[in-house]
Order: sequence, then C-alpha cells, then structure tokens
Amino acid sequence: MSTSTIAAIGTALSNSGISIIRISGDESLNIINKIFRTNKDIKPNNIVFGKIVNNDKVLDNVLVSYFKNPSSYTGEDVCEINCHGGVEITKQILELVLENGARIAEPGEFSKRAFLNGKMDLVQAESVIDLINSKTRTESRIAINNLEGNLSKKISILREELIELLAHIEVSIDYPEYDYEEVENDNVIKILNEKIEQLNKIINTYEQGRIIQNGINVVILGKPNVGKSSLLNKLADYEKAIVTDIPGTTRDVIEEKINIGNVVLNISDTAGIRNTEDVVEKIGVQRSIKKIDEADLIIYILSATENITDEDLKILSKIKNKKIKLITLINKMDKKEKLIFDTIMDKLKEINIENVLEVSVENNFGIENLKLKIEEIFNTSDLDFEHQFIITNSRHKDLLKKAVVLLDEAKKQIYNGQPIDIVYIQIKDASDNLGKIIGKNISSDIINKIFEKFCLGK
Repeated sequence: MSTSTIAAIGTALSNSGISIIRISGDESLNIINKIFRTNKDIKPNNIVFGKIVNNDKVLDNVLVSYFKNPSSYTGEDVCEINCHGGVEITKQILELVLENGARIAEPGEFSKRAFLNGKMDLVQAESVIDLINSKTRTESRIAINNLEGNLSKKISILREELIELLAHIEVSIDYPEYDYEEVENDNVIKILNEKIEQLNKIINTYEQGRIIQNGINVVILGKPNVGKSSLLNKLADYEKAIVTDIPGTTRDVIEEKINIGNVVLNISDTAGIRNTEDVVEKIGVQRSIKKIDEADLIIYILSATENITDEDLKILSKIKNKKIKLITLINKMDKKEKLIFDTIMDKLKEINIENVLEVSVENNFGIENLKLKIEEIFNTSDLDFEHQFIITNSRHKDLLKKAVVLLDEAKKQIYNGQPIDIVYIQIKDASDNLGKIIGKNISSDIINKIFEKFCLGK
C-alpha cells in the first residue's frame, strides 16, 4: 500500500454548520503546521482553535484535532480540520491541503488503511458503509453490532476450531504411531456436524438480513377502484398517487419507499387489473401482472361492495402457486354488503387463501393490523441482537455456503474411506473461506473491489 498522505472531505459537501477535512499519513501534522496558525501547541488527542491561512491570508477560523499513530481510525497520523460548512470555503481548504503535500483519497481509502493497519477486520470495515447507508433503526443496529466485532468473533471462533482440528490431523499424519482420539473418524464427523449446524444457523439469517437491508418489495394488486392508490397514500402519509372514482386512473406502476417498523417497504401501486380496450391502460395492466414475479409480498385488494371475479381468483391462485407471500385485504368494510362479503370469504376459503384482513382505507380502519401482519410474516418485529448473528452481506453468505459444502464433502470422504490427508484438504479450504470473510488470506483485487464502494472521506 502507498505510504502517501491522503485527504478528503469527510462530511457532505453542502451549506451546513460544519465541514470536516480529514488527512491521514506521515505528513499530516507537517501539512497542518504549514497552513494552520495558533498560539497553542498541537498535541495528540487534543482540539486546538486557530486560523487556516494561505500566504498569510486568513481563509477561516477552525478547530484542528490530531491523532498520533497508532491511536487513530486509520492507524496512521491523522489530522482533522473542522471548518465552517460553506461549500466554497470547504473546497478552498481541501485544495490548500492538497497543495501542501497530500493527495486526494480514493473512495473508502481511510477505511481500507484502517483494515490494512489492523485497526479493524474486513467485516468491521464493510459494516462502516452499511452503517452509513442504513435506512432503519434495525439496519443501523445490525451494522453497529458488526462494527463492534460480534459477527467477526463468531466467525473467528469457528475458524479457530477448524484449525485446531487440522492441527490434530497433521499430528496423526506426521506421527502415525500415536493414537489420537481427536482424529478418530466418528469424532471428526461429530465435530464437522457441529460446525455445519453452526454455520447454517448464520447462513439462514441472510434472507431476514437482506429484507432488513434492501427492504420488502411489495406489489399492490386488484381491480380498478378497490382502493390500491388510496392504500399507497395512507401508508406513505401523503398524496403520492392520484385517486378518483374513474376506473383506470392509474395507468402505470407507481413506486414509493415507506418505513414500517423495522423495515422499508418498496411499494409498487399497479394499474387496476381488468379487460380494457384502452391501449395505454392495457400496457399498464400487463406491467401489473409482470410485477408479481418481482415481489416479496403481494397485497391483493378486494372490495366488500363488489363481487369477487374469476379473474381475481385466477390471480390469487397464481400467487399462491408461486409461493409468494400474500396478504388479501377486503376494503370498504364501512360500506360492506353482507351477501357480497360472505361470498368473498367463501370463495377465498375454497382456494385456501390465508392472511385475509378486513380494512377501510378511507377511514384508516385495519391499517395498523396490516403493518403488524407484514412484520409478523417477515419476522422483523422481535430481533434478538444480543444473541443472534444476522448477515446482510452476500459476500459473507457465499463464503459461508462454500465452507459448508467443503465440510459436507469432508464427511462424505470419511464415509467413503478416503485417507485422512485427503479429508484434511477439504477442512483446510473451509477454514480458508471463513478466513476470507474477516480478511485473512484475501487477494488485493477483492480488497480493492470492496472498498471502492465506499464514499469519499471514509
């Protein structure tokens, strides 16, 4: 890694109260001494008030902090300039820093240096960008847990236990005259089964983690004028979609992100599904049907004032057969016609439709029950962060799955009577995959690819 001194703006470049310019590297303090005037000594872990000057011209009154290596975020000498948050003055100070010996940092280079200097492992480094990008309290909680090293510790323990098993196998290979109980086939299989079970428990959290991080893709379907756009507006808490009594008002898919409890709903309000001769509306209906395959959850709306149709039942059966999660709302319960309502309920029972809720979107009746049902279906309302590891990163999931496959292969080889040194290779490769999660024996190309996703200044 280059030992050059890097600099970047660590805050959003906008008119605000404060901007921070971060400098990291051997020349950090020298650069500050060239451009900063104060009547106090700059000492490690202290903040000093003074002026940034360019050829004796004062640019701004600032606060400068200095962190001496290795007691800094990057593990290098780090200085931070807290200046007033104007866009122009922030740019001028950064340019002055660059003119006096620093170069502009690459995206994620501060965190990359922290990783390479042993200040954090790769899971912790990746959790930094997850924390920055988090959209809900739950997502930020998962990120901070990983930043604190909780997931890394679990992965490290599993890896160390495999390495310990490998050490016993090595002894049995090098010194076959000794009888080591640890490498008896039954005991090795027992250990492998334990590790496979523990790894699968972590892997199985990925789907929940993906939903927390990326949101739930929700598609609202139903005939025209059953209340689809009204539901979107009610959940969004503002008039996102145009609502009229005219069938076919919604011609195309309308999308909105909405926070519900611990997750974000990526909601798509679709054109009402009906046979129509209107060319534009027909395209909208086709897009509505296609949206089914992109959904994590379908909210299908019926009206308590209109008979359920064969088309409704056909679409509901299609969703059920695809095993997509489904909530069926019977809307307009404040105006319900009992005979129609009873018929709807009977027809839904005939095709085994579950999660049927009664609502009146206009009167806000049943909306809270809908939100609770979504949290219940996706199991996001009661997460145990103290005792449960949740992964949100596909890189972690893929490496964990590779480790499980390799350990399964090791078991098969034992059952097939393969020599223990052949089994050793599979276990070693599984251990290496766990190591790659936390940044052990990982290629520089992969490291660069991970950190290039970061923002400048972090």
